[in-house]
Amino acid sequence: MRDVLTAYPPLVRSATLVAATYRSRIALSLLTGFFPLLLMGVWLTIVAEGGPPKGWTTGDFLSYYAAATLLWNLSGDHVVWQWDADMRSGDLSVRLLRPVHPFHQYATNDLGHRLVFLTVLVPALVLAALLVPGLDYPVGPVRLAAVAAALVLAYAVSLLMASTFALIGFWSTQASNAWLLWWGLGSFASGWVAPLALMPDWLRSVAVVLPFRTAMGFPVELLMGRLDAREAAYGFAVGLGWLAAFAVLYRVIWRHGVRRYQAVAG
Repeated sequence: MRDVLTAYPPLVRSATLVAATYRSRIALSLLTGFFPLLLMGVWLTIVAEGGPPKGWTTGDFLSYYAAATLLWNLSGDHVVWQWDADMRSGDLSVRLLRPVHPFHQYATNDLGHRLVFLTVLVPALVLAALLVPGLDYPVGPVRLAAVAAALVLAYAVSLLMASTFALIGFWSTQASNAWLLWWGLGSFASGWVAPLALMPDWLRSVAVVLPFRTAMGFPVELLMGRLDAREAAYGFAVGLGWLAAFAVLYRVIWRHGVRRYQAVAG
Protein backbone atom coordinates (compact mmCIF):
# COMPACT_ATOMS: atom_id res chain seq x y z
CA MET A 1 0.00 0.00 0.00
CA ARG A 2 2.87 2.38 0.76
CA ASP A 3 4.28 1.81 -2.74
CA VAL A 4 0.86 2.47 -4.27
CA LEU A 5 0.43 5.71 -2.35
CA THR A 6 3.92 6.77 -3.40
CA ALA A 7 2.99 6.17 -7.04
CA TYR A 8 -0.19 8.26 -6.92
CA PRO A 9 1.32 11.80 -7.02
CA PRO A 10 3.46 11.25 -10.16
CA LEU A 11 0.67 9.32 -11.92
CA VAL A 12 -1.89 12.04 -11.17
CA ARG A 13 0.60 14.73 -12.22
CA SER A 14 1.22 12.92 -15.50
CA ALA A 15 -2.52 12.64 -16.13
CA THR A 16 -3.05 16.36 -15.47
CA LEU A 17 -0.33 17.23 -17.98
CA VAL A 18 -1.97 15.03 -20.59
CA ALA A 19 -5.40 16.52 -19.84
CA ALA A 20 -4.09 20.08 -20.03
CA THR A 21 -2.58 19.36 -23.44
CA TYR A 22 -5.98 18.73 -25.01
CA ARG A 23 -7.58 22.15 -24.47
CA SER A 24 -10.38 21.54 -26.95
CA ARG A 25 -11.44 18.52 -24.90
CA ILE A 26 -11.58 20.72 -21.79
CA ALA A 27 -13.78 23.20 -23.63
CA LEU A 28 -16.10 20.40 -24.78
CA SER A 29 -16.20 18.96 -21.26
CA LEU A 30 -17.21 22.37 -19.93
CA LEU A 31 -20.20 22.43 -22.26
CA THR A 32 -21.35 18.97 -21.20
CA GLY A 33 -20.36 19.60 -17.59
CA PHE A 34 -23.17 22.06 -17.09
CA PHE A 35 -25.82 19.55 -18.20
CA PRO A 36 -27.54 19.46 -14.76
CA LEU A 37 -28.35 23.12 -15.25
CA LEU A 38 -30.73 22.04 -18.02
CA LEU A 39 -32.68 20.08 -15.41
CA MET A 40 -32.66 23.18 -13.24
CA GLY A 41 -34.20 25.10 -16.12
CA VAL A 42 -36.97 22.50 -16.38
CA TRP A 43 -37.76 22.76 -12.67
CA LEU A 44 -37.71 26.55 -12.73
CA THR A 45 -40.24 26.45 -15.56
CA ILE A 46 -42.45 24.13 -13.51
CA VAL A 47 -42.15 26.42 -10.50
CA ALA A 48 -42.97 29.49 -12.59
CA GLU A 49 -46.12 27.86 -13.96
CA GLY A 50 -47.46 25.92 -11.00
CA GLY A 51 -45.67 27.32 -7.99
CA PRO A 52 -42.87 25.71 -5.98
CA PRO A 53 -43.42 22.39 -4.18
CA LYS A 54 -43.96 22.52 -0.43
CA GLY A 55 -40.73 23.28 1.37
CA TRP A 56 -38.92 24.42 -1.76
CA THR A 57 -38.33 27.82 -3.31
CA THR A 58 -36.87 28.98 -6.59
CA GLY A 59 -33.62 29.69 -4.74
CA ASP A 60 -33.57 26.12 -3.43
CA PHE A 61 -33.66 24.73 -6.96
CA LEU A 62 -30.89 27.12 -8.01
CA SER A 63 -28.75 26.04 -5.07
CA TYR A 64 -29.49 22.34 -5.55
CA TYR A 65 -28.59 22.09 -9.23
CA ALA A 66 -25.57 24.40 -8.96
CA ALA A 67 -24.15 21.97 -6.39
CA ALA A 68 -25.33 18.98 -8.44
CA THR A 69 -23.25 20.30 -11.34
CA LEU A 70 -20.13 19.77 -9.25
CA LEU A 71 -21.23 16.26 -8.23
CA TRP A 72 -22.10 15.40 -11.84
CA ASN A 73 -18.49 16.09 -12.74
CA LEU A 74 -17.11 14.03 -9.85
CA SER A 75 -18.60 10.81 -11.18
CA GLY A 76 -15.99 8.13 -11.88
CA ASP A 77 -17.91 6.59 -14.76
CA HIS A 78 -15.28 7.51 -17.35
CA VAL A 79 -13.15 4.57 -16.23
CA VAL A 80 -15.77 2.20 -17.67
CA TRP A 81 -15.10 3.43 -21.20
CA GLN A 82 -11.32 3.29 -20.72
CA TRP A 83 -11.42 -0.25 -19.32
CA ASP A 84 -13.69 -1.31 -22.19
CA ALA A 85 -11.45 0.25 -24.84
CA ASP A 86 -8.29 -1.31 -23.38
CA MET A 87 -9.84 -4.77 -23.17
CA ARG A 88 -10.95 -4.57 -26.79
CA SER A 89 -7.63 -3.25 -28.09
CA GLY A 90 -5.37 -5.41 -25.91
CA ASP A 91 -3.81 -2.37 -24.22
CA LEU A 92 -4.77 -3.85 -20.87
CA SER A 93 -1.90 -6.30 -21.42
CA VAL A 94 0.56 -3.41 -21.18
CA ARG A 95 -1.06 -2.15 -17.99
CA LEU A 96 -0.82 -5.62 -16.46
CA LEU A 97 2.96 -5.55 -16.93
CA ARG A 98 3.37 -2.36 -14.94
CA PRO A 99 4.17 -2.52 -11.21
CA VAL A 100 0.97 -0.65 -10.25
CA HIS A 101 -2.38 -2.45 -10.40
CA PRO A 102 -4.52 -1.37 -13.40
CA PHE A 103 -7.20 -0.06 -11.01
CA HIS A 104 -4.79 2.57 -9.69
CA GLN A 105 -3.66 3.44 -13.22
CA TYR A 106 -7.23 4.13 -14.30
CA ALA A 107 -8.06 5.90 -11.03
CA THR A 108 -5.11 8.30 -11.24
CA ASN A 109 -5.79 8.98 -14.91
CA ASP A 110 -9.40 9.83 -14.14
CA LEU A 111 -8.45 11.92 -11.10
CA GLY A 112 -5.85 13.89 -13.06
CA HIS A 113 -8.32 14.74 -15.80
CA ARG A 114 -10.96 15.78 -13.29
CA LEU A 115 -8.56 18.01 -11.39
CA VAL A 116 -7.79 19.95 -14.57
CA PHE A 117 -11.48 20.27 -15.37
CA LEU A 118 -12.43 21.27 -11.82
CA THR A 119 -9.88 24.09 -11.81
CA VAL A 120 -12.11 25.71 -14.42
CA LEU A 121 -15.50 24.58 -13.13
CA VAL A 122 -15.13 25.35 -9.40
CA PRO A 123 -14.21 29.05 -9.82
CA ALA A 124 -17.20 29.44 -12.15
CA LEU A 125 -19.52 27.91 -9.54
CA VAL A 126 -18.03 30.03 -6.74
CA LEU A 127 -18.48 33.17 -8.83
CA ALA A 128 -22.08 32.18 -9.55
CA ALA A 129 -22.71 31.66 -5.82
CA LEU A 130 -21.43 35.17 -5.11
CA LEU A 131 -23.30 36.90 -7.93
CA VAL A 132 -26.64 35.07 -8.00
CA PRO A 133 -28.82 36.16 -5.05
CA GLY A 134 -30.87 32.95 -5.05
CA LEU A 135 -27.92 30.69 -4.26
CA ASP A 136 -27.72 30.08 -0.55
CA TYR A 137 -25.66 27.49 1.31
CA PRO A 138 -25.91 27.76 5.12
CA VAL A 139 -22.45 26.40 5.82
CA GLY A 140 -20.12 26.64 8.78
CA PRO A 141 -16.74 25.05 9.52
CA VAL A 142 -18.26 21.76 10.74
CA ARG A 143 -20.65 21.44 7.82
CA LEU A 144 -17.93 22.35 5.31
CA ALA A 145 -15.75 19.57 6.75
CA ALA A 146 -18.67 17.14 6.51
CA VAL A 147 -19.40 18.18 2.92
CA ALA A 148 -15.72 17.75 1.98
CA ALA A 149 -15.77 14.24 3.47
CA ALA A 150 -19.02 13.49 1.62
CA LEU A 151 -17.47 14.65 -1.68
CA VAL A 152 -14.48 12.33 -1.19
CA LEU A 153 -16.82 9.48 -0.32
CA ALA A 154 -19.03 10.25 -3.34
CA TYR A 155 -16.09 10.10 -5.73
CA ALA A 156 -14.65 6.94 -4.13
CA VAL A 157 -17.96 5.07 -4.31
CA SER A 158 -18.62 6.24 -7.86
CA LEU A 159 -15.13 5.27 -9.03
CA LEU A 160 -15.17 1.84 -7.37
CA MET A 161 -18.72 1.11 -8.53
CA ALA A 162 -17.82 1.98 -12.13
CA SER A 163 -14.58 -0.03 -11.97
CA THR A 164 -16.47 -3.07 -10.69
CA PHE A 165 -18.93 -2.86 -13.58
CA ALA A 166 -16.04 -2.45 -16.02
CA LEU A 167 -14.80 -5.92 -15.07
CA ILE A 168 -17.88 -7.40 -16.75
CA GLY A 169 -15.74 -6.93 -19.85
CA PHE A 170 -13.83 -10.10 -18.95
CA TRP A 171 -16.97 -12.07 -19.82
CA SER A 172 -18.95 -9.81 -22.14
CA THR A 173 -18.53 -7.05 -24.70
CA GLN A 174 -21.52 -5.26 -23.19
CA ALA A 175 -19.87 -3.86 -20.05
CA SER A 176 -20.47 -0.25 -21.04
CA ASN A 177 -24.10 -0.98 -21.92
CA ALA A 178 -24.61 -2.73 -18.58
CA TRP A 179 -23.22 0.35 -16.86
CA LEU A 180 -25.51 2.68 -18.83
CA LEU A 181 -28.51 0.57 -17.81
CA TRP A 182 -27.40 0.48 -14.16
CA TRP A 183 -26.78 4.22 -13.92
CA GLY A 184 -29.84 5.05 -16.04
CA LEU A 185 -32.05 3.31 -13.49
CA GLY A 186 -30.01 4.72 -10.63
CA SER A 187 -30.32 8.31 -11.82
CA PHE A 188 -33.85 8.39 -10.39
CA ALA A 189 -32.54 7.24 -7.00
CA SER A 190 -29.51 9.53 -7.00
CA GLY A 191 -31.25 12.89 -6.80
CA TRP A 192 -30.06 13.79 -10.28
CA VAL A 193 -33.37 13.79 -12.17
CA ALA A 194 -35.09 15.48 -9.23
CA PRO A 195 -34.32 16.06 -5.55
CA LEU A 196 -35.23 12.96 -3.56
CA ALA A 197 -37.37 15.08 -1.24
CA LEU A 198 -39.79 15.51 -4.16
CA MET A 199 -39.88 11.81 -5.08
CA PRO A 200 -42.63 9.39 -3.95
CA ASP A 201 -42.19 8.03 -0.43
CA TRP A 202 -41.49 4.47 -1.62
CA LEU A 203 -38.73 5.60 -3.98
CA ARG A 204 -37.19 7.83 -1.34
CA SER A 205 -37.18 4.95 1.16
CA VAL A 206 -35.36 2.72 -1.34
CA ALA A 207 -32.99 5.44 -2.54
CA VAL A 208 -31.49 6.18 0.88
CA VAL A 209 -30.04 2.65 1.05
CA LEU A 210 -28.69 2.53 -2.52
CA PRO A 211 -25.23 3.74 -3.61
CA PHE A 212 -26.53 6.30 -6.11
CA ARG A 213 -27.58 8.82 -3.47
CA THR A 214 -24.09 8.68 -1.96
CA ALA A 215 -22.64 9.67 -5.32
CA MET A 216 -24.98 12.61 -5.92
CA GLY A 217 -27.87 13.60 -3.67
CA PHE A 218 -26.33 13.09 -0.23
CA PRO A 219 -23.50 15.67 -0.49
CA VAL A 220 -25.89 18.21 -2.03
CA GLU A 221 -28.50 17.73 0.71
CA LEU A 222 -25.74 18.04 3.30
CA LEU A 223 -24.47 21.26 1.73
CA MET A 224 -27.95 22.76 1.66
CA GLY A 225 -28.53 22.01 5.34
CA ARG A 226 -31.46 19.68 4.73
CA LEU A 227 -30.09 16.85 6.90
CA ASP A 228 -29.88 16.72 10.67
CA ALA A 229 -27.02 15.00 12.51
CA ARG A 230 -28.74 11.60 12.59
CA GLU A 231 -29.60 11.68 8.87
CA ALA A 232 -26.07 12.79 8.00
CA ALA A 233 -24.54 9.97 10.07
CA TYR A 234 -26.87 7.48 8.37
CA GLY A 235 -25.83 8.79 4.93
CA PHE A 236 -22.15 8.35 5.74
CA ALA A 237 -22.79 4.85 7.11
CA VAL A 238 -24.60 3.81 3.92
CA GLY A 239 -21.82 5.25 1.74
CA LEU A 240 -19.05 3.54 3.68
CA GLY A 241 -20.99 0.28 3.57
CA TRP A 242 -21.27 0.44 -0.21
CA LEU A 243 -17.61 1.41 -0.51
CA ALA A 244 -16.64 -1.74 1.38
CA ALA A 245 -19.11 -3.87 -0.60
CA PHE A 246 -17.80 -2.71 -3.98
CA ALA A 247 -14.20 -3.14 -2.79
CA VAL A 248 -14.91 -6.80 -1.98
CA LEU A 249 -16.86 -7.32 -5.23
CA TYR A 250 -14.05 -5.77 -7.24
CA ARG A 251 -11.41 -8.04 -5.70
CA VAL A 252 -13.50 -11.19 -6.19
CA ILE A 253 -14.47 -10.38 -9.79
CA TRP A 254 -10.92 -9.32 -10.66
CA ARG A 255 -9.44 -12.53 -9.27
CA HIS A 256 -11.72 -14.66 -11.43
CA GLY A 257 -11.91 -12.40 -14.46
CA VAL A 258 -8.21 -11.76 -15.06
CA ARG A 259 -7.67 -15.50 -15.47
CA ARG A 260 -9.97 -15.39 -18.49
CA TYR A 261 -8.29 -12.43 -20.12
CA GLN A 262 -6.80 -13.01 -23.57
CA ALA A 263 -5.67 -10.40 -26.05
CA VAL A 264 -4.12 -9.98 -29.42
CA ALA A 265 -2.54 -6.81 -30.78
CA GLY A 266 -2.04 -4.08 -28.18
